[in-house]
Amino acid sequence: MNGYGKRILVVEEDAGRRARLEVQLEQEGYAVQMASDGAAGADETRKRHFKAVIADSHMPGLNGIEFAEFCRAAWPDTPVILLSSGRNYGPGDVGGVDAVATVDQPYEPAMLLNVLRTATQAGSIEQVTFSMLR
Repeated sequence: MNGYGKRILVVEEDAGRRARLEVQLEQEGYAVQMASDGAAGADETRKRHFKAVIADSHMPGLNGIEFAEFCRAAWPDTPVILLSSGRNYGPGDVGGVDAVATVDQPYEPAMLLNVLRTATQAGSIEQVTFSMLR
């Protein structure tokens, strides 16, 4: 239970993936707040601070890139992890988004948890892309 008490925001439009992420993260001890799209996620970041943010990069309306830019402006020290379908978003990319990691979907739950643990430890991690098929 490495996540004990750490508040994580998950922004994912797919209800099934949202539910799976919530269960996985809560089992590891994280306090999870869910949002179904970028606008709802932005509202959550206005209400409270999160130790990290996990967001789908492909959402309608305020997409993952725009949402990550919003997060970095509001809370520059909060790591943003983007869930992607084969598209990497790093420094200097679309809008200069600086996600600490891009995790390609599908992914192994243990691998995402490892990325999250690393991102929420003291200090920062180098921007990387994690790819792993189930």
